Amino acid sequence: MKRAKWLGVGLLTMLLGACSQVQKTSEEAGTKLPGTGQGTEEEAPGTGGSGAPSHAPSTQRPQHFSREWYVGPSGSDHAAGSKQAPFRTIRRALKAVGPGEVIQVLPGIYAESVVIDGDVKPGRKDAPITLKSQGRVRIFPGGGGTLVQIRKPHWIVEGFEIDVRKQPRFAVLFEGNTEGSMLLGSHIHDGTLGGGVTTFGGAHGVTIEGNNIHDFHKKPRGDSHGIVVQATSRDITIRDNDIHDNSGDSVQCLKPDRPGQTPARGLLIEKNRLYSNDENAVDIKTCSNVVIRDNDMHDFRKSATSAGEAVVVHYSARDVRVVNNRIAVAGRGISIGGVKDGHQPNPTAVEVEGNRITDIEKTGGSDGTGIRVENAKDVAVVGNTIDKTEGYGLMVGLGANNAPSENVTVAENVVRSPNLVRLGRHRPGLRMDRNRYAKGGLLKADPKEVRDLTQWKSLSGVDVTSSQVP
Repeated sequence: MKRAKWLGVGLLTMLLGACSQVQKTSEEAGTKLPGTGQGTEEEAPGTGGSGAPSHAPSTQRPQHFSREWYVGPSGSDHAAGSKQAPFRTIRRALKAVGPGEVIQVLPGIYAESVVIDGDVKPGRKDAPITLKSQGRVRIFPGGGGTLVQIRKPHWIVEGFEIDVRKQPRFAVLFEGNTEGSMLLGSHIHDGTLGGGVTTFGGAHGVTIEGNNIHDFHKKPRGDSHGIVVQATSRDITIRDNDIHDNSGDSVQCLKPDRPGQTPARGLLIEKNRLYSNDENAVDIKTCSNVVIRDNDMHDFRKSATSAGEAVVVHYSARDVRVVNNRIAVAGRGISIGGVKDGHQPNPTAVEVEGNRITDIEKTGGSDGTGIRVENAKDVAVVGNTIDKTEGYGLMVGLGANNAPSENVTVAENVVRSPNLVRLGRHRPGLRMDRNRYAKGGLLKADPKEVRDLTQWKSLSGVDVTSSQVP
């Protein structure tokens, strides 16, 4: 209980109790419901991307099946669906398969929508249904709507290339009772709606793991995210994916889009590689019980719609843990608060701990801050390492949106930058100590600046036992 004296028993209990499974919230205009488009039956040249990820999913899934069904480009939907006599379409196999069984899809191109809904059987926890590629299998638009639609529990979709071919559609959606359903080891790319993969409409218990998701760009202009977790989603796990080169965020948890709609809750984002999007790596809006841990995030720049943060937690997010991430080359490392939604609450109960942040730049007009806290309450910034920021390593309480940074704890951080700390005047309840700072760096408590640590302690009234980095 090392942190107890900094966080207080109530806040510590709340933060440590924040979920081990996590989830995301509702959607911005233009991203909500999967769109429609006109498909084509011709083969698609090229993949438009960098190929499937090299890492294998870590999630356990069945290795033995009670029955195997086969689909192949030379098959027939009037055949038996065996290895010797495969079906022609995935659609036909969906009608045949049952719990504990697998559909093995042979290499080739399939211009069809994969709709796991209606009279398609659900899997069971002890007998999931698996839809699996055997070699390179490409799905591209062959009808209207999202290419892969999962609305049944305990379905595993694994190993496909899902090529949206620059059409205004989502690649994959989860909706309704999706408990235990998974999207694994797939290459998902090139759409022009609001994102690549989305959960909405009460989707829950979903795992999205080991995928390569990239090149989603909304047209003519707008943000398109790698993964969008919409309101009413719950218990969503996003693990070990490469998500990059999208016009929005790698992962966004949206706020509700109408009054009374339940925000997303229970979102786990871990061990992903998130980079080179036009907005952020992770954007958490009005979502609760969120854990963002052990991710690699890099290459984010200020744009018309983003300050270039790797992680931003704002609107009415609550019970959020941002821990043990590695962040480099961004316009801002981690930002708490900063955007407010009318009279809705500010972000509450946020823990930022054990992150390594380096090379934060002012390129394009960002402020180059390592960790910034504004209009938020009960925030703990503990045990982070911040190096080489062009702006301040730490910034708290400048009064964004005319609201304070309230009851913030800043402790046991290491900051090595020319500009170390800036404290605004709007920081009631600030507790700040046991930090370590590079010698000679700038320390500012608005409006005064010093470079001597002893003078800083007197000026700021905090950091009584803080010291210089050896």
